[in-house]
Amino acid sequence: MRWSISNDAKTYEENTDAMKALFTIVMKQFNQSKNYIYIMGNNICGLDEEKKHVLQPESKIITTRTIKQTTISIIQADIAEDLSDVVVNASHEPAWSYIAKRDKNNNANELTQQMKIGELIKTKSENVNSLEIYHVRLPYYQDTRDLQQIFQSYLACLRQKGSHSISFTEQNSPNFSIPKQFHAEVLIRAILQSITDEEIAFEQIKFVSLDQITLKYFAYELMKLLDEFRIPDLYKFRQQQFLNYLQNTEELKQEVYLLSTGITTEIEQPDGQQ
Repeated sequence: MRWSISNDAKTYEENTDAMKALFTIVMKQFNQSKNYIYIMGNNICGLDEEKKHVLQPESKIITTRTIKQTTISIIQADIAEDLSDVVVNASHEPAWSYIAKRDKNNNANELTQQMKIGELIKTKSENVNSLEIYHVRLPYYQDTRDLQQIFQSYLACLRQKGSHSISFTEQNSPNFSIPKQFHAEVLIRAILQSITDEEIAFEQIKFVSLDQITLKYFAYELMKLLDEFRIPDLYKFRQQQFLNYLQNTEELKQEVYLLSTGITTEIEQPDGQQ
C-alpha cells in the first residue's frame, strides 16, 4: 500500500496508530503463549511436573460387576499406576515384591522384612499411585493347606475401614508360587464372604494385572462364582464346602468339591501332576 503524506497525513497517522495497537495485542498474545509453553515444557497436558505421576497409563477393563454397593472389576493395567485408595502388597516376601520395588520406601521395607505370617501393616505410598499400601505377609505356598491363611489375610484387608477403593494383584515375589486358579478362587470368595457378612466398606474392589493369562483366570472365576452367588442356597452350600475344605484339608481330601477351577482342579488331577 502506498501512502500520500501530503494529502493523506491524517489518514496515515490514524492507520499507523491502529497498526501499533494491533501489533501490541499480537505481541501480548504471543508472550502469553510463550510463557504457557515454557511452563508446560514437555508436558503436553499442562500439568505440574510433580503431578504427572498420578496419570494412569492406558488400561483395559476385562469385566466389571456390582453386588449391592460394591463394584468388582478385573483390569489389565500396571498395579503401581493404579489410582486406588489402597493397593495390597500381599506376598510371602512383601519387601521384595514388585510393588515394594516400585514404591522405594525404605522405612516400609524395614518394617515388612520383620513381618510375621498373617500380619498386616499399613504405610503411606511414596512412588506408586495409591494413597496407601497394605502389606501382608502370606505363607510360602506348598499345598492347599496354605490357602486358609491366605483367605483370612484377604478378609482382614477387605474389612478395613476408611477408604473407598482397594486393588489386589498377582503374587509375584521370587519365592511365592500360588497357582493362579487357586489364587483367583480364594480372593473372589473372600470378597463375596465380606459382602455377604456386610463387613466391607470398600465401594470398589479391583484385581489388576498386566498378564493376560492371569486375568483370564480371575475373570472366569468371578463370573462363575457370581452365577453361584445369584442362587442364595447354592452359594451358601458351596461357600461352606469351601470353608470346610480350607479348615480340614487332610480330613476332607476326598470330598467332592464341584468347581471347575481352583481347588477341584488339584483334587481331580492324577498324583504328581500340577
